[in-house]
Amino acid sequence: MNTDPDATYGLTDTAAIDKTPIGGSLLVGFAASLCCGGGLIFGAIGLGALYGTLQMWRYIPEALAIGAILIAFLNWFYYRRKAIRGTECGSRCNLTGLRRTMILSAFLGLVVMAATFIFFEWLNHAVINADRFMSRPEYADAILRGVPNLHLLYVAMTFLVLPVVRFLPLNVRLSGNGKRT
Repeated sequence: MNTDPDATYGLTDTAAIDKTPIGGSLLVGFAASLCCGGGLIFGAIGLGALYGTLQMWRYIPEALAIGAILIAFLNWFYYRRKAIRGTECGSRCNLTGLRRTMILSAFLGLVVMAATFIFFEWLNHAVINADRFMSRPEYADAILRGVPNLHLLYVAMTFLVLPVVRFLPLNVRLSGNGKRT
């Protein structure tokens, strides 16, 4: 009889989480969320006017989508190379464990991106510049005051990259002559 409680839920199939893809995912997630919070950060160091001329606030869906895609591909490239090198392989690879770890790493990056984006939006629109934004109904009447519901929808849509990450191939197929295809 197995006494390991994790084995009951299939948690022992997860490979060890590496710092490189997690750190990269967190960094990309934070950088992608700067489309709205960048004005606050760059303004604090005296570069607010420079950042304002870029008008990044116009490209919120694009910035979040690019961030989500970069997080997905960063994890896929890392864990695919790990599967190819065979660091998790004996006679057969534990691709299920690598895939679960890849999805977890991508999920954490997306959570950081979503949390920092929502925090920066709220801080900028509901706290610092409340006099300009809270008089507008899309900011004042939103689910989270100061963050328009459309922006929350953009953040929610970024999590649709996780099913794509799930189905990206990790394994390397060998042709009949022993070469990679």
